[in-house]
Amino acid sequence: MRGLLFRSLLFLAAGFLTTPATGVAQDESPVQGAWIVSGVESADGTVNSSVQPGLFLFTGTHYSTMIARGDEPRARFAADEATDEERLEAYGSFIANSGRYEVAGDEITTRAYVAKNPNYMGDWPDNAQTYTFAVDSDQLLLTFENGTKVTLRRVEGIPMPYDE
Repeated sequence: MRGLLFRSLLFLAAGFLTTPATGVAQDESPVQGAWIVSGVESADGTVNSSVQPGLFLFTGTHYSTMIARGDEPRARFAADEATDEERLEAYGSFIANSGRYEVAGDEITTRAYVAKNPNYMGDWPDNAQTYTFAVDSDQLLLTFENGTKVTLRRVEGIPMPYDE
């Protein structure tokens, strides 16, 4: 009986070792990591000489993006209670969205689960946004469908700009 139990356990263990695992980490995405915005060039070639803070996070399957738009720091509220005009200006100067992403060749396709702008979310999962990318060491270049190019710098282990 003991021999039968041992052989059964050995057979069971061999089955686990030879069965392909599901849920095991996939190959690491080339964009995986934390990236801060270091440069922006508009579709017409205009270079933003005063890039505002922006952070892109890519895990194995999900992303999150937060960007302060423009070339001037975001205006702070003048008083403890912001006016409607101040709130609207703050809302318009900020981009935020998060969801799933996939990489195929040199393209990233994102699908926002949630976004500051409800129009960007569209109808899940039919809200795909696709853009091209290139990674060179600690730099990531994203080219959006409208021609805008965003250069990012990897920040893992590197201080954020305001920490330097």
